[in-house]
Amino acid sequence: MAMRPPVTFTGSTPAEVSRFIREQVDDLSLLRRVIVELKQTRVLDVNRSELLFPGISYGHPLLPVILREAGASFNPSTLGTPPATEDGVRDFRVSAKYPWAHDRIA
Repeated sequence: MAMRPPVTFTGSTPAEVSRFIREQVDDLSLLRRVIVELKQTRVLDVNRSELLFPGISYGHPLLPVILREAGASFNPSTLGTPPATEDGVRDFRVSAKYPWAHDRIA
């Protein structure tokens, strides 16, 4: 699957975040990373197609919802503060939610 144009989230509630990600995941490949920047959050798949969440960054109440829905590992106690790097970018890896053939194991 080729890279597609970014899709932007326009909602404002946790339920809308969950619904948006679940609907978009069908059109994406395996999710790989969640990148939190100072002014937005991006969810990228293995083909670098992305979901954009403008205005959602460190300390925003919807950020943990995005990370959970994407399957990223994170520490909730440090999520409210940006890293001490110059650009303020934090990269969260997405772990596999369902291993291959998990439904065939008895």
